[in-house]
Amino acid sequence: MPIQKPAPLMIDGRAHYTLSSVEPIKIEVTVPFVTDEEIDFAAASIVRQAGGTADDLQDDAWVSEHFQGIEDGSQLLSAVRLQLRQMGIRSAEESKTKKCLDILVSRLNQSVPAADIAETREALEAEIAQQAQAAGLGVDAFLMQNGVSRAQFEESINEQARDEAELAAALDAFAFVRKLSVDDSEFTHYLSVPEKDLEQFIDQARHQGFYGEIRDAALRNKAMETVVSECVCNYKHESKEEAASRIKQLTDVLDAASAGEKSDGGGLKLV
Repeated sequence: MPIQKPAPLMIDGRAHYTLSSVEPIKIEVTVPFVTDEEIDFAAASIVRQAGGTADDLQDDAWVSEHFQGIEDGSQLLSAVRLQLRQMGIRSAEESKTKKCLDILVSRLNQSVPAADIAETREALEAEIAQQAQAAGLGVDAFLMQNGVSRAQFEESINEQARDEAELAAALDAFAFVRKLSVDDSEFTHYLSVPEKDLEQFIDQARHQGFYGEIRDAALRNKAMETVVSECVCNYKHESKEEAASRIKQLTDVLDAASAGEKSDGGGLKLV
């Protein structure tokens, strides 16, 4: 049973958190091995999208006509292999960030108050409501269109709100200990605000009273970038056997999901 952490110290209505350590995080990341089965599956999918069949992959004239810069089926498979390798590297880098942040959150000495998690949840719900409105739908209809039931949505958003609130707390604590700060000019990098729009963006934030929130967001992004850049990462390359096992597990899951959809009449699925 997990140990219940104490509540954070409140100063001027703001929670203050501490970390058990701010030492560089050590992780191991697996770079996936691209199998022939994955290449064949991806190539078949690309050919289908181009209006072809498996037989057309053997027709060099058809391949060169439908894929710019590709002369034959063999060259197409090589291009697919390269793309899958690049995707695998990007996936490894993304998992590197997630692993670093998960460990940082585990170093939190305090628990995040329920009120802060609820506030984060409200912001997430507002984002979903805006997406639904943009699509001309109510929230329930929007969820149904995306194959998600209300119960699944509630479970997912509760988990996401908790995770985001805990991460914000950990990043705040890291930034405080490391004495990190941001100035307005750094919003272009940490908030992806175009430089030409920066002055207007800041003026609007000050006028509408959310300048403090965007400054906090920029500082958290700076802390996140610092944590990841300082982590000690060992890259482990997946073996052929490990890749085969991974693909089999994925295939089994997809087969089970497909069977479930057929047996239950195609009920809503969380995507």
